[in-house]
Amino acid sequence: MSALDIVDDIFYYIKRYIFPALFLVLGVFALFAAVTPQEIELNNGQVLQVEQNKLFLAGSLVLIIGSVIWVLYLVGVINSMVGYVVMTLLAIGSAVVIYYDYVVVREQVRFENMYAERATEIKTRIMDIKAAQLAYKESKGTFTDSFDDLIKFVKNGEVMDFIKNGSLPDRRITPEERDLIYGDDRPIDKLMTEEEATFLARKNGGKIDGKDFQRDTIFVSVMESIFNSDRYQTAREKLGGQIPFHPDSMRYVPYSQNPAEIDTGSVMKGDLRVATLRILMTHPMQHPIDGYVDYTVGALDDNHLRESWDK
Repeated sequence: MSALDIVDDIFYYIKRYIFPALFLVLGVFALFAAVTPQEIELNNGQVLQVEQNKLFLAGSLVLIIGSVIWVLYLVGVINSMVGYVVMTLLAIGSAVVIYYDYVVVREQVRFENMYAERATEIKTRIMDIKAAQLAYKESKGTFTDSFDDLIKFVKNGEVMDFIKNGSLPDRRITPEERDLIYGDDRPIDKLMTEEEATFLARKNGGKIDGKDFQRDTIFVSVMESIFNSDRYQTAREKLGGQIPFHPDSMRYVPYSQNPAEIDTGSVMKGDLRVATLRILMTHPMQHPIDGYVDYTVGALDDNHLRESWDK
């Protein structure tokens, strides 16, 4: 046999067995993918471990079995008609099974993304309610279990704010300044205090030693002081919330009309009775493993305001 005949034989067998060999490789690769969890990054940055559906494993085995039958047909172990029928059925079956598994995985990832998005917005809205309740307690002395009162307070209420502008002079007051402030001859043996500097600045057009100085307590709206402040907006962005804050939305679980819950109580801490608060929202989507998950802040039997999702 000449070298050309040998080359022709090699190409003949390559062309004869290339496709069943490719099917076998594809089946082995699919089998490896079927037993190896897939890591998918969700919209919130978390990594989801996705187990392949059992049908994917079945599809990979169908590919492997089909490639073996194809080889058996090519070497004459089974007749042509049986080989064609079996290989056609196996090819169609494996394609359908793998496509169905792809759809299942795609829907699972879509569900997990939606679930994570809603969980993030729930945490953000609970943070909004918590901030509103703390401001309400500072103003009224206790928490409220009424969303109507809380929303009205956020829209129309005011909180105390402290304006601090300029540095305290590093010197003592002069005898003339002492006379102006106190009207007596008390000794001057300490550096100027905040109260003395504030008094002098108000008498001198807001300046001390030619520099601006202001210490004042003012009342500003809750919306302006808290929810529209750069600090609070940064905190919301860090948590991941995308829905803009609106007072009327506090009473609802995000992406639903389900009501949020606020409950108040009190407990004894030594000889002192302190107010307690619990905020609760239930995720509107049922998780296939955990069911309907509750997200809470605080407790009625203790005065902490810890988040349940950080446990």
